[in-house]
Amino acid sequence: MKFFTQKHLAYGLLAIIAIVIGAIYIWAPVCDGLLELKNGNMVHMKCFYTAQASTIIAILLLVQSIYTIITNKKNPFMVIALGIMLILVTFESIIGIGVCKKVMACHETAFWLRASGTLTIVIGLVSLFKKELDT
Repeated sequence: MKFFTQKHLAYGLLAIIAIVIGAIYIWAPVCDGLLELKNGNMVHMKCFYTAQASTIIAILLLVQSIYTIITNKKNPFMVIALGIMLILVTFESIIGIGVCKKVMACHETAFWLRASGTLTIVIGLVSLFKKELDT
């Protein structure tokens, strides 16, 4: 019996996508408040935009997973890159957007996104170093 075929790893990515989407929209949603600017305009907090970016990354992971399931071809560098992006988007940096500075609900969402990003990187590394026995 073949253990951990590319399709199994792709199904693992589908579970991670469910965790990301569930964390963002169901059990650990980001802050829903708005910030008032000095000119009186109301804007979303940056955690809202972090959730939007993470949703797009999850969609890209979904496309990658479906591609792997259909063609049985691996693309571990894409999976690793998307996992790194899931982690970095939660930090305030040149690449990331970040979450609120005060301890708010979005910090729990950031935890789930970082954990999902770590698992995605692990799946990408397993796919990278796995021998091609299941073609």
